[in-house]
Amino acid sequence: MNPGHDFLARVPALLRSSPAAGRAAGQARPVGHEGSRREPRAMWTAFTLVELLVVMGIVGMLAALLLPAVQRTREAARAATCRNRLRSLALATLQFEHAIGCFPPARLVPAVGASPVGVPSATWLVRVMPALDHGATAAAWDEASSFAAQADGVRSHVVADYLCPTRRDPSHAVTASVTSPDRLAACGCLIPGRFIAGGAVADFGGNHGHAPPGPGSDAGGSGLIVSAEHLQGTSRWRPRVMAKDVIDGLTHTLLAGERHLRRDGLVQPPDDGPAYDATDFFTSCRVGGPGVPLGDGPDDDAAGMGLFAFGSWHPGLCHVTFGDGHVATLSPVIGTDLLAALCNRADDPQ
Repeated sequence: MNPGHDFLARVPALLRSSPAAGRAAGQARPVGHEGSRREPRAMWTAFTLVELLVVMGIVGMLAALLLPAVQRTREAARAATCRNRLRSLALATLQFEHAIGCFPPARLVPAVGASPVGVPSATWLVRVMPALDHGATAAAWDEASSFAAQADGVRSHVVADYLCPTRRDPSHAVTASVTSPDRLAACGCLIPGRFIAGGAVADFGGNHGHAPPGPGSDAGGSGLIVSAEHLQGTSRWRPRVMAKDVIDGLTHTLLAGERHLRRDGLVQPPDDGPAYDATDFFTSCRVGGPGVPLGDGPDDDAAGMGLFAFGSWHPGLCHVTFGDGHVATLSPVIGTDLLAALCNRADDPQ
């Protein structure tokens, strides 16, 4: 038999059985026709449980890595705002000093043996309000009335430039009226219990000096913002701390800084009392020196002297401003002797 003739005889059968021929036939035949073929379609497959757990684990690891960086960035922004607000307070205070010729008194107290009636009741933070665009509140203050007798809107007027954003926002800056118990500080100072009318608080305090006022000596202080005796029948006071009285130089003497405050004392008088109430010096001022170290964070008790100490909630630093208006940071581990030198306007270390 001829092999070539045999191959040619089988060609039609081979063509009919080839895949290409089958596809061609399938295209020409109606769907469902016997012998027709369909192309397989791609199908969507979901994640398996293992794959989902792996993805969730990766996302969790990325979040854990990024969260601290985000928190540091936010804290850096809050710290910058705190510095700017403290600088604004310093410039307002210096504007008062240029206009009046002396630094504002922390508060006015009656002279020894004099009646407290008629003694102006505002702290220094009320006196510098006009330079911070809050002059209406300062003008509404009734100097002849006590703090508790002031209008509620005046006592509770919040000034954002007096607040540290790391510690609070304006919605947590007004205290309720309370009656505080007697309290004994580590230095032996007795803070008598009393009724404290509610009012706005502040996170910055003036530099009252290197030590708390002693018993029976409400007036005075070695800082720039000190308690002063009211001269009865006038609007004047003594001592009047002037720039020439700062022997150490304004660039080396603290003007104000962040007030130390424990976390559990937030908006709780007397720890966080109304900043415009002149009854106690520590509501608007602070001291620093031997026995009164710098507070280190919201959980430190500052050697039992937290009611009088400077301190901050910023990690590892405390913002302060000096007599010339510049803002700097102090480390919480600063020595108390050096801190006293910065708080004392006339210790003349040279």
